[in-house]
Amino acid sequence: MTTRETHFVTGATGFVGGAIVLELLDRTDCDVLCLVRGADQATADDRLRRALTHAADTYDRRDLWPAIAERTRTVVGDVTEPGCGIDAAAAPAIAQLWHVAASLKYEDRDAEEINRLNVTGTEHVVALARSLGSPMVNYVSTAYVAGRKTGAIRESVESDIAVANNVYERSKILAESIIVSCGLPYRILRPSIVIGHSRTYGATSFTGLYGFTSAVLTFRLVVERALGDLLRHRSAMLLAEPGTETNFIPVDMVAANAVSVALSDSPERVFHLTNGAAPTLEMSVCAVFRWAALRDPVFVTNRGLLTSVDHQLDKGLDFYSSYIKNGKSFERANTDAVCGAAASMSPIDAAELTRYLDWYGRRIRQDGRTAAPARQPFAYRANHALDPVS
Repeated sequence: MTTRETHFVTGATGFVGGAIVLELLDRTDCDVLCLVRGADQATADDRLRRALTHAADTYDRRDLWPAIAERTRTVVGDVTEPGCGIDAAAAPAIAQLWHVAASLKYEDRDAEEINRLNVTGTEHVVALARSLGSPMVNYVSTAYVAGRKTGAIRESVESDIAVANNVYERSKILAESIIVSCGLPYRILRPSIVIGHSRTYGATSFTGLYGFTSAVLTFRLVVERALGDLLRHRSAMLLAEPGTETNFIPVDMVAANAVSVALSDSPERVFHLTNGAAPTLEMSVCAVFRWAALRDPVFVTNRGLLTSVDHQLDKGLDFYSSYIKNGKSFERANTDAVCGAAASMSPIDAAELTRYLDWYGRRIRQDGRTAAPARQPFAYRANHALDPVS
């Protein structure tokens, strides 16, 4: 009787982690052991089942429900605990370990939590991997460890924390360094800005494109409350470089390419999971503004041109400022050698991006919300008037 391989996954209840689990279930016959936080086994089991079946529903893959039930298992633990809080001796033999769990926060005030999850958590996962027999470690990082670098970004290890724009990027650079020096076989997988499914347009998390859109919607509401219909007659000014590449990539493409890399015999170690047909910032931002019933913004590079209204927008988009400037493109030689160039091509024009936004709009209306929480709250208060020209 042939024993199936087992893959171990952290972050399986998250956006990218869940998609990778579904891809493994679809393309292999492996069992998937998932590290899940929970007060007890029953709670963790329920969290995983709900997360994966929701993802399967969202991506129109209910055919994977039986595989979720039959081939995924939960181990209660937490990456912030030594050894991830589990008994490695009780675990089955692990063929590959996927470390996807991470904090997506970025502000200095959250630095302790970010580093506990992203840096110390990676140290704990590496220690666990050693206890599990030193399987291949697939670490899901971010293409934006490139930080303030511009131009062509190579698939190579980034170790200079000085390039980071924020605590999040710095933590991912440090985590990559831990992976590189761990003495275990490893791959570093770097997605860019992950959006919904390329066929259903659905998503299970609302950062990136959705957080940006939420911030734009919040800006519109703030200005309407203070200044009425000003924005129907006046375009906001946005500090951004319109020619910058906005590297949106559908979550199913990320998962498919990640699993292809994991199942390959490539000797390379760093892989960009990015879109070879990424749109420009100008097209993307204008599509978002039009979807939010706003005029196209005026792109400027001089902060001195901003009015107090524009400063509200600038503040609300604080997290995204580094992604709408510092233009860069991501080389994919290593990924293309495994997957083929076509596997990283997802053309996104304004009409296609609007389909993702329409799905998001339907979702937030179903949830009874105006929008998902923006990354950076606006400072508007009822007694604080905005001067539209100063």
